Amino acid sequence: MCPSIKILNQSKNGILTFCNQSKLFQLVYNNLCFEFYEWELEAFGEHLKSLDLNYWEKAMPFAPTSRKIPISVGNKCFVILVDKNEILELKRLLKITHNSVEFLSAKDINYRFIEN
Repeated sequence: MCPSIKILNQSKNGILTFCNQSKLFQLVYNNLCFEFYEWELEAFGEHLKSLDLNYWEKAMPFAPTSRKIPISVGNKCFVILVDKNEILELKRLLKITHNSVEFLSAKDINYRFIEN
């Protein structure tokens, strides 16, 4: 763990941090953890920008999972599957898209509702 860690951005499911000592960016999203140098983080952001979300959702309509958008991570036998909302959240974490006013939906609120 880096003693000089700085939080750059945070969302419901992820956090982007930077360690000034090791010069590494760490992107933790759900159960995934990526460590990038600056040029690797920029390349990952460019890859996210270049993804055609509508194409992938239409290309795999009968996939048994709701996650249909592949992100390759360098090894041919390992691919991360995400859905459109996860890609958009990753883009917001990396500040790729403009951050407009975003309204929460009921599923975004982590609250246990108890009827009396």
